[in-house]
Amino acid sequence: MSRSQAILEGLERASDRLSPIVVKEVRQLARGREFLYSFNAALLVGLTVAFFGAADALTGSGTSGRWTFGALTAVLVLLGLFVVPLSAFNALRNERQEQTLELITLTALSPRRVVMGKLMAQSVRLATLFAALAPFVAMSFLLGGIDFATILVWMLAIFMWSLCASAAGLFLSSLVRSRAASGFTLAGVGIVMLLAVIVFGAPRAIYFLMMRGGMAGSVSGGMGAGVSTSWWTLAMSTTFCVSLTINLVLLAENRLLLPSENRSTALRLGFLAQLLLMAAWALSFMAEPRTSPGDVGGALLFFGVLHLAMVAMFTVTEDLVLPRRVLLVRKAHPSWRQVIAPLQPGGGNGAIYVLLQMAFLLFVGWVLQVDRTMLLWFAVACGYVCFFTGAPVVLFRVVRPYEAASFRLRVAVLVMLAGATVVPDVLAYMLWQPNGLDLTFSVRHLLNPFRTLANFRSATPSYSALAELIGITGVLAYVVLIRIGAGVVLDPDPNASDTDADELARANFLS
Repeated sequence: MSRSQAILEGLERASDRLSPIVVKEVRQLARGREFLYSFNAALLVGLTVAFFGAADALTGSGTSGRWTFGALTAVLVLLGLFVVPLSAFNALRNERQEQTLELITLTALSPRRVVMGKLMAQSVRLATLFAALAPFVAMSFLLGGIDFATILVWMLAIFMWSLCASAAGLFLSSLVRSRAASGFTLAGVGIVMLLAVIVFGAPRAIYFLMMRGGMAGSVSGGMGAGVSTSWWTLAMSTTFCVSLTINLVLLAENRLLLPSENRSTALRLGFLAQLLLMAAWALSFMAEPRTSPGDVGGALLFFGVLHLAMVAMFTVTEDLVLPRRVLLVRKAHPSWRQVIAPLQPGGGNGAIYVLLQMAFLLFVGWVLQVDRTMLLWFAVACGYVCFFTGAPVVLFRVVRPYEAASFRLRVAVLVMLAGATVVPDVLAYMLWQPNGLDLTFSVRHLLNPFRTLANFRSATPSYSALAELIGITGVLAYVVLIRIGAGVVLDPDPNASDTDADELARANFLS
């Protein structure tokens, strides 16, 4: 056997160990017409832009490379954030339509390896498209007006966010199981992307940003403060993008796991890591003389509330009865590992998980010297999150603690939130103000979390006290749910099954 053949066989064995899904997907990708069309279109656009850039450089302006790179970046954004994610969406969708996904799950491959294999195949596609345009991007540097560090920063950022968008496409494709729902979801994703391109003009916005000063520097100042700021921004966006991509992969894996398995711990670890990452970057600004730690802390508390609201909706509404396999594993743990109970499945554990993160963010805000009003705003916002995600769950679990009803509870949370937003104004118009509705913030809007939090700083002390009372009620609802969940785990229902067929049939989107 020659050395070249040995190297090729070694590479083939390495690819099989990496993931058989990657090999299968890349082979299909190379034969697919969609990939060939996008690759040839990228080459054609790159040649056209390079031709006009070279023609403009003959005038001696010395800045042709700037708009050339902007146009090529817009093409990469279009390919990376729209074309490739649509292909990723079709990855699991086609497996379900061809009824081959069940065959893959019967193999020794875990759901996580299946999802990672699909995502790595899309990364190969992205790398190929980027490589096709790389010579033209390098040509923009030679034409002048753009420095190499800026090119590298933008290329890395676009590639990372394109990979994150592909992970989002995989997650969306894992949400639906029927062909009809899959078709509707595909149509919805396509419409959203079309609106982003035509109405909002995403590639044009990127081009405009770069032309109006979004660049980090120029050829003459490639190593100045602007470039260091760009590397700092790249580090922040990359870490956030990586954590978001990991969580999207875990969400897709969650949809492929069996209901009898632990589907919560990995997700809770992922979203906890994302929150800790946000807090770490906020704390890093304490050493920056040009930024105010209080302003950074206020932004952290605002985005932290949004993060916890989404997490709480899905963790607190989980069923209280744990799968038997999870119970057996939990009983085998030593006593010191009971401290990780908030990461275990179950709505009661989910309530502890959310409350601990709220307390952590409040502590970080205090460390960053956020003003007292903002800290109180954050505490009230957390109380509203607890109220709307905890109150309907507690009302149901007091009566039926052992029933599998996570999907119905999530729908109830959304209905309660929508009702609190709309119903007070409708009742005021029908009963008290038939001649004209006054939308000025008043006591009837206290149940509306959006109006209350938006007007919290200017609200009267009596309104603030009522808002705080609603928040305290939400926290008490969480405490009651924790007690109910502890009782269910200690005394599981012998008639409770691991799954509920009707519940699973209705939970195609929100489970």
